Amino acid sequence: MTKIEPGTLSRRTLLMGATALAGLPLLSSLAHGQDKIDMRIAWWGSDDRHQKTLKMIDLFEAEHPGLTMESQYGGLIGYQDKLSTEFAGGNAPDIMQVSDSREALIKSGRLLELDEYINSGELDLSDANKSVLETLKVDGKLYSIPWGLASGCYFIDTKVFADSKVEEPGLDWNWDGFAEKAKAIADATPDGVYGSADIWAPAGTRSFYPFEFFLRGRGKTAYTPDGKLNFTADELTEWFTFWDELRKAGVVPPAEITALETGFETSPIVTGRAAMYPINSSIASSLQALAPNPLKVLSFPSGIGSTALSGDKYGAFINSSMQVYVNAASEHKDVAIQFLNFVTNSPDAAKIHLMARGVPLSSKIAALVSPDVSPIEQSMVDMIQYVQEHAVPEVVSWPVQGGQIQDLMQRSHQEIAFGQSDIAGTVSKFFDEAEFILE
Repeated sequence: MTKIEPGTLSRRTLLMGATALAGLPLLSSLAHGQDKIDMRIAWWGSDDRHQKTLKMIDLFEAEHPGLTMESQYGGLIGYQDKLSTEFAGGNAPDIMQVSDSREALIKSGRLLELDEYINSGELDLSDANKSVLETLKVDGKLYSIPWGLASGCYFIDTKVFADSKVEEPGLDWNWDGFAEKAKAIADATPDGVYGSADIWAPAGTRSFYPFEFFLRGRGKTAYTPDGKLNFTADELTEWFTFWDELRKAGVVPPAEITALETGFETSPIVTGRAAMYPINSSIASSLQALAPNPLKVLSFPSGIGSTALSGDKYGAFINSSMQVYVNAASEHKDVAIQFLNFVTNSPDAAKIHLMARGVPLSSKIAALVSPDVSPIEQSMVDMIQYVQEHAVPEVVSWPVQGGQIQDLMQRSHQEIAFGQSDIAGTVSKFFDEAEFILE
């Protein structure tokens, strides 16, 4: 019997009597149950996402007699460290989500290039959102597919807004409006309840993504095409100052409270400490399953018409929610590709998964499941549509070291929040460290 680590589950129970999935041919080695194949798949998320993914894996196993997929899952915190250790030890999963450092993994040859499988039709992306796929390419090649479409967003607690008699913002809100709503909530609620979570929420969006939205509102990208920083010390100072002032005013939590977040279940919107929470929209159903009150998805505020963090363009854009990759060293690449095709195009899988990782990549599949989604997921669909209609098309991919810059931004926010450094010193240190990272 395979030894399973804590937080993992072996998927050995086959669904009986399942019908064959159209467009997903069985591998000849498995068609008659002649061979046994053992594979591993890893992801992170909430229990809602886990349960839906496990059911999809059951379905995929049922259509591939002889296949066993061992599942490895848990929360986001610590996920990438574990995955990096597995790669270093030569025992990484066959199929996986990657939370950080994908550029470094690609550069080191750890992740499988998918283009030949797309060109052959084994991985059918004919109904996929082509603009999002373009943003995922590294040196013109595709190494992952989105498990869903998403955008950085704010979740709001509709009950707290209603009880506080504060009108819910619309999708067209700006940073001034955000600050005003957050302050009004903080003023109307008991001590210890804040208008919004801080921007460096440990399990949330992570602060470099919304900072990039701010830059795009000014017609800039975070990086130049040759992988250098594309913003100034003044812009970073403006960003840090905005959040520091909200923190000092008691509108967002102090550092000690923000640091308590170890996963979505301890996020302030779930624990009742904040009415707004910045994160990726793909976790809509997962977050709602944890939250005591009804939630709603809103786009990130823009700088249009705002005095704070001003900009004359709409900065947010659609991205991949959870990207799924294949281990380049997998002994079962063809089966892994079939699984990618399955999660992208199978109607039966889609009816299980719904929008647990965001809006489906395939437009046909998205249309298929739309009538069955929950109110929180419908608000996510509305938000994605709004962003698609307003986003500036230009996106410059992150360099290989992009994950390290993201970590640097998180640390910088934390240092200011904990009073370990002033803003001027943090900005200076940021550029010094970033220059070293990007050499």
